Amino acid sequence: MKCYKFDEGIELYFYPIESIRSVTIAFNVGVGSVYESEKISGISHFIEHLSFRGTQKYAMKELKLKIESVGGLLNAWTDKENTVYYAKVPSFHAFQTFDVLKSIVFEPLFRKEDLELEREIIFHEYLSHLEDPVSNVFDLMYTNSLDGPHSKPVIGREETIKSISLEQIQKFHDEFYTPLNIKVIIVGYLDEKNLNLIRNELRFFGGFKTTKHKSKVKTGVIKGKVLKNNQQTHLLYVKPGFSLQSEERFSAMVLNTLLSSGMSSYLFNEIREKLGLVYDIYTMNMFHKDWGLFTLYAATSEEKVEVFHSKLFEVLSDFKLTDDLYDYGIKRLIGKLELSTESTATLTNMIIDYLTNDIKPMMPLELIQRIKNVSKEEVQKVYENLISGKWSLFYVSPSTDEWIPKNW
Repeated sequence: MKCYKFDEGIELYFYPIESIRSVTIAFNVGVGSVYESEKISGISHFIEHLSFRGTQKYAMKELKLKIESVGGLLNAWTDKENTVYYAKVPSFHAFQTFDVLKSIVFEPLFRKEDLELEREIIFHEYLSHLEDPVSNVFDLMYTNSLDGPHSKPVIGREETIKSISLEQIQKFHDEFYTPLNIKVIIVGYLDEKNLNLIRNELRFFGGFKTTKHKSKVKTGVIKGKVLKNNQQTHLLYVKPGFSLQSEERFSAMVLNTLLSSGMSSYLFNEIREKLGLVYDIYTMNMFHKDWGLFTLYAATSEEKVEVFHSKLFEVLSDFKLTDDLYDYGIKRLIGKLELSTESTATLTNMIIDYLTNDIKPMMPLELIQRIKNVSKEEVQKVYENLISGKWSLFYVSPSTDEWIPKNW
């Protein structure tokens, strides 16, 4: 991967893939909900929406048409620590696409009439979010298991969505959308001519870089929420995990794969196939720079919640890392990483994960080699580390927020 760092300015990361004829271009802005005060909660997400309403160079319809008329995709997303604007297009349209994204990021027209229209759209998104049980259970986790800024909601709150002003949006954009706080990522095929054109356009100066925040993971927390129109109970078990800089994360990735990735995985077989207690069950590693989370999500019918909880911990207690399971975890993870090299979007997101945490990106081929070196004993040790001790539990139920599992 090539990295271009301009004097006191923006950074460009280019991962060339000669065998394809498409390219993904992303502007990663180092701002999200962790940088927001309570009074403007959700403003990063608000700016993401509003930036597509037109820029100094492109009208709203034009900036979308420039990408979509050649078969491309234009989109954006906001998270805890970053806001990402991206497009995937045929390579011949790379520079024009870069120009559209650059205009969206640096030159949005924040107008009163657009603000009110987008406010309505975001509020409807917020209402949909409130009705989604999976979103609710993860919100419960962030709000109650983290001590620090990562507990803040990305979408904001009803009162802030209704009150954020044009002046607040312009001030926040001016403060955080600066060259030093933005990284450009390009993955795919890009010829030297277009690469040089893009490099010449990135010689901005000024601004500042956001300081990364750390949150502390609480343990032993249990919190429920009632969602009456919901037909199932959604459960999320949480433990402190590993950071993006820890050596154990490679073993944790293998463990996560053999536990719940695919129909041949351990939990899928033991909980779904043999017991029929769930439709969905999966584990997940959430890696951050200096901390992490290990989570286990499942959804089951209300009358089976207690049985599910009991059987889950029986199954986890009875777990034995056989050679077959170990081989499955290693080979499946390597295979998935190999397949990811064919997706410019997947590779772009992989790079963004590292850059968001100010860590040099580790690309699939290097990651594959690290996975190959993970031993069975290391996976077993990580399992014992993650499974033992006190869990936190968050759930969304059709009828109660007072359930506490037996022997909790």
